[in-house]
Amino acid sequence: EKRRVVVKPIERPRLVLKFIWMEKNIGIAMDQVIIGGQGTIPLSPYYFWPRKDAWGELKEMLESKPWISQRQMVILLNQATDIINLWQQNPP
Repeated sequence: EKRRVVVKPIERPRLVLKFIWMEKNIGIAMDQVIIGGQGTIPLSPYYFWPRKDAWGELKEMLESKPWISQRQMVILLNQATDIINLWQQNPP
């Protein structure tokens, strides 16, 4: 009798950016979505722009996670850039 083992490929972690839109700052954080979509796990604190270089801090955090691909990192940083630019163009 032959037995077969089916091994599912490991999925890349799904990452989401979270934002706090305030009058004088915008906060950016990153979470990992729990498999099955049952919530998220925080991967970073909130980084606040323009109080600090939130984009640079986010980039450093992403680079410290070897399991995040270069492609995923670029996508997340581009999304953060878009939201920061939108926040700057729409003052309260």
